[in-house]
Amino acid sequence: MPKFHCVKRLCAFLLIVAAMLLSIGTVHAAVTEESGRRVALVIGNSVYKTLPSLPNPANDVEEVATTLRAAGFDVTIGVNVDRIGLEDTVRRFLRSTSNAEAGLIYYSGHGIQVGGQNFIVPVDATLETPYDVETQTMPLDLILNHLKQNSRVQLIFLDACRNNPFNAQKFWMAEKLEPVGATRGLARIDSDLGSLIAFSTEPGQVALDGEGALSPYSESFIKRASEPNKEIRQVLTDVRRDVIAMTDGKQVPWENSSLMDSFYFIPAPPPPSVEPMQQVSVPEGAATTKLPIAPPHDETGSALLVTLNQLPKTGKLSFDGKPVEQGAKMPAAALTALTYDSSGVAAGTVGLIGYTVSDPYGQATQGVVAITVSADAGAKLAQLEQEKQVRLADAEAYLKTLPRDVDMTIGVGPVKAGLPEVPASAAEMTFKVAALPDKGTLRAGDRVIGLGHVLEAADIPALAYEPQIGTENQPFALTLQAANDDLPPATITFKPTLDACDTSAAAPLDLQGVTTGKLPNEIVADEALPACMDSVKAYPEVARFIYQLGRAQLANRDTKTAFATIKKAMDAGHVRAIQELSRLYEFGASVPRDAAKASEIAKDGAAKGDPFALHSYGKALYHGRGTKADQQLGLRLMLQAADLGHTYAMNELGYIFLNGINVPADPDRGIRFYEAGVQRNDIYSLNNLALVYRFGKGAPEDLPKALDLFTRAAEGGQPHAPTNLGRMYRDGIGVAADKAEAVKWLEMGAERGDYWGALDRAILAKEDGGDADSLAIAARYFALATAINMPGSGDPKNHALAELKRMPGAAKKKAEAAFAAELTAQEKKAIPKTKSLDERLVKLAKATWVKRNPRYDLF
Repeated sequence: MPKFHCVKRLCAFLLIVAAMLLSIGTVHAAVTEESGRRVALVIGNSVYKTLPSLPNPANDVEEVATTLRAAGFDVTIGVNVDRIGLEDTVRRFLRSTSNAEAGLIYYSGHGIQVGGQNFIVPVDATLETPYDVETQTMPLDLILNHLKQNSRVQLIFLDACRNNPFNAQKFWMAEKLEPVGATRGLARIDSDLGSLIAFSTEPGQVALDGEGALSPYSESFIKRASEPNKEIRQVLTDVRRDVIAMTDGKQVPWENSSLMDSFYFIPAPPPPSVEPMQQVSVPEGAATTKLPIAPPHDETGSALLVTLNQLPKTGKLSFDGKPVEQGAKMPAAALTALTYDSSGVAAGTVGLIGYTVSDPYGQATQGVVAITVSADAGAKLAQLEQEKQVRLADAEAYLKTLPRDVDMTIGVGPVKAGLPEVPASAAEMTFKVAALPDKGTLRAGDRVIGLGHVLEAADIPALAYEPQIGTENQPFALTLQAANDDLPPATITFKPTLDACDTSAAAPLDLQGVTTGKLPNEIVADEALPACMDSVKAYPEVARFIYQLGRAQLANRDTKTAFATIKKAMDAGHVRAIQELSRLYEFGASVPRDAAKASEIAKDGAAKGDPFALHSYGKALYHGRGTKADQQLGLRLMLQAADLGHTYAMNELGYIFLNGINVPADPDRGIRFYEAGVQRNDIYSLNNLALVYRFGKGAPEDLPKALDLFTRAAEGGQPHAPTNLGRMYRDGIGVAADKAEAVKWLEMGAERGDYWGALDRAILAKEDGGDADSLAIAARYFALATAINMPGSGDPKNHALAELKRMPGAAKKKAEAAFAAELTAQEKKAIPKTKSLDERLVKLAKATWVKRNPRYDLF
């Protein structure tokens, strides 16, 4: 029989056998999971300063965070956080949620329910007075509502249902003083579509800390969420069963789900990858020939089990020197160590190994190896071994060429690592992830890569890393090693960096931003403009850069261009741009001043949870400015802004409660909000609290404290504090009278745009003996005061203008010359002509002040 006929018949026979084997026992879990971003906020508070400490939460969340990272979540973690630390942690998390597939919150620690709302209690909370919930805790709904707007699936886990240990029994909730009473545990939360809310015990009941290092709930959650291919509702059923058993029925976990789709913490990957048909040749009469079988693998690097379903009818198959029996089970790596004894087997004989490779998910794949005994097989095996050594050498050389440091820009999505392609000679090799960044997300194409995952050669150049927000200047290591061969590993260090536009023009409290941001007066236009123009060009799809370019243009006093840029950013989906556009209408910058339009625009930003818009629209509603008054809603919106750390809202609330604006005056409540702002080094809160102690309104007069707070505020850039300091030095209140110090501070206030600082400085000059120079200074500051007097919020009688009109003509002429010297001919020409010297002085004062000084948004 001709040789090629045998080959044809052999191939046909093998294909038939392979088809039969592959049709038997193959199991594939039909589970799919979208490869979207998963983000988690994990907070554990154990060590409380005044409240009873809890033994387990800090341990709980470290373990929970590890579990969630293994499940592909980018985890933002906070352990034993105080109120400001909680605020910062929550904001960092919220900045990471944009367009997330799933957002998760896991909180372990003290919690409290008041008025049907649940609050996270930071470790510095005292909760001794009725004012403390609104300034010392954070409402869970604030985080959850933001998550609902920015993720498809929301998962909330609360192991915070402890007894109420707090002294106060009533707390202010916006306009109501709500009793706590004998409340136990937390309040029920109804889930919206796409949400699951899980409590460690039933609503209104108390959870146990347990006797081990973890609470019963967290211990079971960690165990069950780590089990592969288990749908979340089954996970929680198993958790409930575990906790009931661990607590003898004293604690019954509870959940409320409105999920629309299945969700798996550890979804099943594709089934194991196996070469379905392999052909190997062995020399006749060889006692031990190692079979060159390609090893199976799966992409998650799970431990695979091989079951030998069929063995060759001739010859002997061995592993580790011992005969192998049919049905034997072994690790997948053992396939590459199988040996075959062909002693006594005739050349041309074909034997079959049929095997099943199964993974921990219940999935299995079949493979077949055809062993042909051949007289010339030795040469072929030698050639294969030579090819393998070349492949290993090339792979080792490749791993050595991988870059050691790679800069990764934060907040622009996954960034390609730029790793080179694997050489063709090593293209069949696989690489295992031996170390992985614990923050951020590593991907190969659409696939999220975890620790131990196996990468094909084609995956390496596709690797991309998305750094976690807030990780700048923190290096993260990725270590790759050959999956089935002993080669030295290669480590690549990812270095998250901020884009220059973010470092120069990011906005404070921007929940779509990536860093703490700069106040308007801190932006250096010459740096921010080119940086943001480059960023917009490089990342046209990132709306944040468009918005920040608009901020840079405002800093450059180009309000017309800035208006168009900010509008573009708003249309592209950047939420803070909504509020910025509202402010342009509020101040009348490049567009007519329109309070109604400003309020209407801010409403959209408030609906999307932007802290600045919540404050702005809430304030408009509360005072009825540009919109119909609604004190109740306005108050609630400003409280939400304050919860997110917006100090402007804290100051407005402090003003409202201290002075009884549309509510009964409650100085203690107002001072609490001022103090909250001072804790955040807010210059307005410093000035406002200083006024309390300066005049003894709401608290006993304390002039040294007032002087210190005014000084800190003034040095921080607050526009009115210098005037307040100047008056204390002028009048010798709390300090020795010092006219030179008074002049210094009053001029600083005037330069920052404070009407009263300019007015008082003018009066000092007028009273300074009546010489020509002093009168000219007085005329200049009376004119400046008039120019910066704010209609509706300044001096309604405009005393400065009245004083200016009474100044001698010679003094006015001298002031006019001083103003004109600051302007170019073109700038002077742009000032509208007027026959009135007083009007001309006011216009000149405004023109020179604008040229020297603030944009509309400086303060």
